[in-house]
Amino acid sequence: MPSSIDYSRVLPLSIPAIARRKKFYPANGTAFNFLGSNEIRIQVGSANALLDPTHSYIECEVVNANAAQTFGFDMGGLSTMFSDVIIEQGGRVLSHCHEYNRLHSSVLAPAQTSKDGKATESLTGAGRAYNGVGVLSVAPRGVGGTGESYSNQAHNTDAFLPAGGGLRMTMGLTTGLFSQDKLIPLPLINPNEPITIVLRVASSDMPGCWNGAPAVGDLQVINVSYNAHLIEVGRDVIDQFRGVQEDMGGQLVISGQDWEYGAGNVPAASAGELPIRMPTRKRSIKSMFWTCTDNSYAGGAGINEALCFNLSYAGNCNVDSWQLKVGSVTYPPTPIAGWGDVAIAGATPAVMQRGESAMELAKAFGTLGYTNPTGYLSTITYGTDAAGGMANGDNTNGAGADLVAASGGVINVCPFGIDLEAFQRTAIESGIDTETLSQETNLILNINAVGASPAALAAHDKVLNMWMLFDQHYYFNRDGSITFSN
Repeated sequence: MPSSIDYSRVLPLSIPAIARRKKFYPANGTAFNFLGSNEIRIQVGSANALLDPTHSYIECEVVNANAAQTFGFDMGGLSTMFSDVIIEQGGRVLSHCHEYNRLHSSVLAPAQTSKDGKATESLTGAGRAYNGVGVLSVAPRGVGGTGESYSNQAHNTDAFLPAGGGLRMTMGLTTGLFSQDKLIPLPLINPNEPITIVLRVASSDMPGCWNGAPAVGDLQVINVSYNAHLIEVGRDVIDQFRGVQEDMGGQLVISGQDWEYGAGNVPAASAGELPIRMPTRKRSIKSMFWTCTDNSYAGGAGINEALCFNLSYAGNCNVDSWQLKVGSVTYPPTPIAGWGDVAIAGATPAVMQRGESAMELAKAFGTLGYTNPTGYLSTITYGTDAAGGMANGDNTNGAGADLVAASGGVINVCPFGIDLEAFQRTAIESGIDTETLSQETNLILNINAVGASPAALAAHDKVLNMWMLFDQHYYFNRDGSITFSN
C-alpha cells in the first residue's frame, strides 16, 4: 500500500539517538614526515556509537619546514600528501589504495570538481581559486579585477606556502569502508582490535611545486585528527544488532567500493597495438581509469618532479583508440576514440577529437546526465601541455622546452575512464568478473605511428597508471573481527 494512504503508519521509524563529534588522534606520534615517522596510525573505536563515515574527515596541519624554499600544492588538496591510504583491523588489511595522491590529483579532482568546487578546495585543501598566493587568500579581490575565471584553470604559484609557514587542511577518505553511506557498527568490533586508519606520508617533492630543490622530508604533518561523526544509541539497539547478526549466520554485511592500482610501461616511440597488463582478480569491477605520464624530467630548464606539478600532469600517450580486454572479450566492442596524431590538421583537427573520451570518462563516474559532467576539464586543461600543444605525456618536447606545468601554469591533465557495468547483460553481481575464471585483463592501446615517431613527440618511456574500482563486501563477525570479499 502506498505510504500516502497507509494510515497504520502514524510515525516514521526511528530510534533514540544522539549525534556528536569526536576527534581520534594518532597512536604513534604527533609529527610525521617522509624521512622520520612516515606512517600516521589512527585507531577508531566506540562501545556505544555508530560511525557515519560520509560526515567524518581527516584534519591536520601541513608545515613547510624548509628555511628558504616556498611551495604550492598540486590539485587534490591534502590527499597530495599521502602516497597510500590503508584501513586495518587486528593486523588485517581491509583496504589499501596505492598512489592515493596521484589518483586524486590526476583523475578524481579534475574530472569531478567544478570551477566552484575548486573555489571550495581553496578553503579545505589549499588549492588555487581566485587569489594566487596564500596570504592573499584572506584578502578580497580588488574592484575591477580580471581573469577570475581563467585563474581557476591555473595551478598554485610556488610562493603559495612560505618557508616556515603552515596551513590547516582537511579531506575525506576515499577508500572502501569509509566511502559508503551505511553507519559502521563500532560496538560490534573487538575493542582490543579497533579499526585503524593508516596514512603514509609521501616524499616532499611529490605534493606540488617548489621554487627550489627541497629535502624529501621538508613537508611535515602535525596536529592530525580524524573528526568522526558518531551516533550514540542505547544498549537495546546494540543488542538488536547482535540479534540480527546471529540471524544472519554470525555476520553483518556492509557493501562498498574500493580501488586497486596497477602500473605499466609504454616504451619511447611505441607505435601500433600495445597491451598493458592489469593484474586484477575481482568478481565485480565497476569502472577502470588510467593516466599516462613521463617521469624522466630532462628539460632544458633543468626541471624535476619537485619543481613542477607531476602528480596531476598526464597526456594521451598518442592513442588513436583504446579498450579493455578481459579474457577474450573486449570492452567496449568498438574501441574508444582518442587523438593520437597531435599534429593532425584539416576538417577534424585533434583539438576536436577529445569529446568521446570525455563522455566515456563521465559515464565511468555516473555523471553523464549532469549539466557539467566532466568537472573542469576543458579545451584549456584536457590533453594539453604548458607549450600550448596537444600533450602526449612527455614532460619535455625533446628540444629543451618543458611541457609539464610549473608555478602558476595552466592545469594540464588527461584522465581516461570506462564504465564496465554498461556492458553487462546478465550477472549475479554487477560489473566485470575477472576472478571466477582467472581471466587476464589488459588495457589495449592503439598508438598512432605518426604522432609517436618524431623524437620530439615521444622522447621518453612513460608510466601508465591504472585504477580499478570494484565492489567489496565487509563482514562484521560475532568474534569482533572484520573480514571481506571482493
